[in-house]
Amino acid sequence: MKKLITLILTLALSVIACFGLTACGGTTYKDLKIIEVGGETESFGIAFRKGSNLTRMVENAIAELEDEGVLATLAETYGVAGVTNYTPAAAENAGSTDFATITANGKLVVGITDYKPMDYKEEGSSEWVGFDADLARAVGQKLNIAIEFKEIEWDNKILDLNAGRIDCVWNGMTITNEILAAADVSVPYMENRQVAVVLKSNAEKYASIDKMTGVRVAAESGSAGETFIKNSTYLKDGLVSVTAQSDAFLEVMSGKSEIAIVDYMMAKALIEG
Repeated sequence: MKKLITLILTLALSVIACFGLTACGGTTYKDLKIIEVGGETESFGIAFRKGSNLTRMVENAIAELEDEGVLATLAETYGVAGVTNYTPAAAENAGSTDFATITANGKLVVGITDYKPMDYKEEGSSEWVGFDADLARAVGQKLNIAIEFKEIEWDNKILDLNAGRIDCVWNGMTITNEILAAADVSVPYMENRQVAVVLKSNAEKYASIDKMTGVRVAAESGSAGETFIKNSTYLKDGLVSVTAQSDAFLEVMSGKSEIAIVDYMMAKALIEG
């Protein structure tokens, strides 16, 4: 009898946990709401090792893809705001051996995180898709080289890049002075901004950033969202750093944090998509 009771309690707790976060079939984000917090427009770029000849080669390929209408098609497919008149600007770095090394290895290793609509997997699929994933493959075809996607911890992206574990960071990366100091970065190919995400039931309570003081605010460690929080008089004392942006959403859904600061494009794709 004791074993039966224990089994029943275990099953009950599993069902409660399942419905609490994932609705027993995939996480649902429909109970969340996007709140504007005055986040400035940010630009996305691709990071390469300092002095790499890859930066300009990838820029040239993207410019060709824009001329062919591929960028516009991908932007429409994934509901994002791609830039127009993409103009390569990186140095040629003719003395770099990066591309020769990558060609010898037979692949370009692209550092990513699970970040819809940039890089993600459809339910039941093992293939990475998204604006960045599809664009990276198109660039690979231009450069006649295979693309391999490798999940990384976002806070370690530059360490992974410089250690050669990845060849570039291509994952909706906001261009910052810190990134520019540590890596070569392509000209921007997309724009974004930081927003708050709260439970719909708390939308009125946290309707503006000045109402968000004194509560827990989650953001991915090393992200533009975390930087936004640290620089905000209203939010900085409530910072909760998590491993991934998806974890920031789950913080709010589970009630561990009242607010998450995340990329608008990801929030829009998950909540309104």
